[in-house]
Amino acid sequence: MRNVPNRLWQVGKPNDDTAGGMALVRGHFERGEGPVPEVGEGQVLVRAEYFSPDAMNHAWVRGMPGKFDPLAPGATMRGGIAGTIVESRNADWTEGTRVTGFLDWADYSLSDGTDHMGVPLQRIPEGVATASGLVTLGMSGVCAWLGLAHFTRPRPGDTVLVSGASGGIGSIAGQLVPLFGARPVGIAGGPEKCAAALESGFDAMVDYKADDLPGQIARACPGGVDLFFDNVGGPLLDAALVNMRHYGQVLICGGTAHYGAKPEPIYNHIYMAMSSLTMRGFFYFDHVDLWEEGRQRLARWLVEGRIHEWLDISEGFETVPDAALAGFHGGVKGRKLVKIA
Repeated sequence: MRNVPNRLWQVGKPNDDTAGGMALVRGHFERGEGPVPEVGEGQVLVRAEYFSPDAMNHAWVRGMPGKFDPLAPGATMRGGIAGTIVESRNADWTEGTRVTGFLDWADYSLSDGTDHMGVPLQRIPEGVATASGLVTLGMSGVCAWLGLAHFTRPRPGDTVLVSGASGGIGSIAGQLVPLFGARPVGIAGGPEKCAAALESGFDAMVDYKADDLPGQIARACPGGVDLFFDNVGGPLLDAALVNMRHYGQVLICGGTAHYGAKPEPIYNHIYMAMSSLTMRGFFYFDHVDLWEEGRQRLARWLVEGRIHEWLDISEGFETVPDAALAGFHGGVKGRKLVKIA
């Protein structure tokens, strides 16, 4: 193992950084190589099999005030990985254990049993595919579960509108909504993504690339929207606000419309008052104490076939930049992963 190269992705300094905002550009990605790390006392060596491109990569490279300082050019990129412990000098972790966590985007990463967020590595249970550790049992599934089970609790008969319905969090949220006795309606971009989301369990779909977004929502939700589970923001949030039922809820899980140089404005916030709405958000890492409960329930539903994963997997280490940038250009169909091994 010590004689093999350790491929890694480093933070570059782009010459023409025109994107601004939170989004990355291709110049942020530099291919590197180094030795396989030596395992010290109390440490484990994790061999990655999958990388998980998501907004966290953008936050680490760009920085996020109050949450993350930006990584310096030349530093190894960080992100979600799923892999196997191949060497351990930590009594709590045995070799051969499959794990997920936010580690280095490299073939091999060192850990003391926690990841770069200071959170314990997450074991992938038997009977669950390694990729699922980053999807249903990862940030995507757990965010969907947290938002519905802990922060909104839809009631039987409610209409739940989900933006980003073809993405990792939205596609799972749409499948969880019926478990609460509620009706899932999704928003996605284009006929192909809308058709696939219908097949994955949504009762109706709205195409944000078509005309009259507020009218489409009104027709798909004739009684109004009880809960808007928002992963996008911008015009989608604006269109949802005019269709909310009185005393409805808006849950902010993500905001991909606001990551670029020119964040999309919101104009219809007055409906928060006119319809007596409640809006709240949540940050995944503020609720680590709830993860295990969610992972256990999600694993059961996954094994029982009540949750089906919609995956978009790129093959090969060199595909990482394209995969990481695709989610901010509408180029992802399902949960994006990169299989590097």
